[in-house]
Amino acid sequence: MAALPIPLDVLRTRLRIEVESDDADLATLSIAAREIIERETGLHLSSGTHTANIIPWRRFVPRVQPVDSITSVTYTDAAGVTQTLPATDYYIDNTDEMLAVGFDTIVLPKANTFPTVTYVAGYQRIPHALQQCIVALVGSWYSNPEATSVASIQDVPLSYRYILQQFSTRGPLR
Repeated sequence: MAALPIPLDVLRTRLRIEVESDDADLATLSIAAREIIERETGLHLSSGTHTANIIPWRRFVPRVQPVDSITSVTYTDAAGVTQTLPATDYYIDNTDEMLAVGFDTIVLPKANTFPTVTYVAGYQRIPHALQQCIVALVGSWYSNPEATSVASIQDVPLSYRYILQQFSTRGPLR
């Protein structure tokens, strides 16, 4: 099973659930909440290594944010040998909200190949507001698994949607 974004004992306390018999359900709901938040925001709530093939030497914005570090940039040269681009030949651009990688050197890669950027991205510690989104989703799903209600339910100010909009890396073109 995937790592839990919030420990079960913390989740039970926050949701005021005293029994441990539903831990498997809470774990599944917690992982589902994390997956939805990651998909909605473009953020990764756990740190990991990612790779991306890029258009040769164009500015690259990693799909997974927040980025901790760029591990390597590799390409296949004209002779078909994999080369690692020296770190002095690319730079990290932190001027926008999302980190980007720019290139100082233009090396002609082998035809029909793409350079690969390897990077570490994701949160070491999930921000409190996103933890609250997980708790809100899990609590809602746990209390109301049928996803229906007799009463009309309205969003509360500063709800799940509002918090996700504040963290989202998604724009009109992304």
